[in-house]
Amino acid sequence: MRAAEVIATHGNTDFDAFAAMLAARRLYPAAVVAIGPLNRNVRDFYRLHADELGPVAETSRLELDAIRRLVVVEATEASRLGDLEQVALDPGVEKVLFDHHDDRLPAWVNPESSVLSTDGALTTTLVGILAERELEPTVLEATAFALGIHEDTGSLTYRTATQRDVDALGWCLRHGARQDLIAQYLHTPLAEEERALLNGLMEALVPVAAGGEEVLLAAVCWPEYVDGVSNLAHKIVGLTDAHALVVLVEMDERVFIVVRSRSDRLDASALAAALGGGGHAGAASAIVRGGLDTARANVLAALAGAGIEPRRARDVMSA
Repeated sequence: MRAAEVIATHGNTDFDAFAAMLAARRLYPAAVVAIGPLNRNVRDFYRLHADELGPVAETSRLELDAIRRLVVVEATEASRLGDLEQVALDPGVEKVLFDHHDDRLPAWVNPESSVLSTDGALTTTLVGILAERELEPTVLEATAFALGIHEDTGSLTYRTATQRDVDALGWCLRHGARQDLIAQYLHTPLAEEERALLNGLMEALVPVAAGGEEVLLAAVCWPEYVDGVSNLAHKIVGLTDAHALVVLVEMDERVFIVVRSRSDRLDASALAAALGGGGHAGAASAIVRGGLDTARANVLAALAGAGIEPRRARDVMSA
């Protein structure tokens, strides 16, 4: 498939990244949304509503040499774009970046072509732009946007959630976001293989000290690929009330690492970045090659530098 404008994000795409791509297409209506591996709930949503979501194509079907503008959402590391990494690094291709995870601008995009925010969800950032420009979404798009905001802010419960996230979610509801679909895709029942992996992770949990915080860590080698490790991590946090969690699952010749933090003293994104991944302070992930033992050792080493020095009263008084 030939497309001069393409919108892309990282693999194992969650709802925030998927919704942000749909919102970005409102700004670049001629662009094709490129998808790779999707999280299970996102994949189910896309398959059911594909006919209503406009031009979407698998990355593997795109003719890369035809791309003249690449719009990237929620990925500052070009390596996270899969086959599109070479396009992101091509100086002859115009690049546009939207991100809310990192204030460090990558070398492959010009500052004037980037939008970096501190919103809890990147969809919030894009919704704010749509609202300013009075661009109206369809009901299905508004629903996808709401799902993205809910998922990346823990339905506004994560410490990274902001007033802008609240306002953006209200905007989605005013534009017809369907609460029945939001409930359906936020709370997808676990498949049998997911339940088995969840049980395996729960049995493997051990406490590890990092940055003055107790982190629960689970590392397992799994015989078959199971989708949705990030969703399982979310459920483990709920079941254990953990302040911080690191999950490592070796499968399909890779190690999938998911980090969750509800503590002001541990930055999930710093840990994931040290492993070649990305995310924000409350939720982050990485995918690495190599064995589970090596990945676990690297996680333990990275944990030592992932802590955040808490602010003290004297710091506030002297500020």
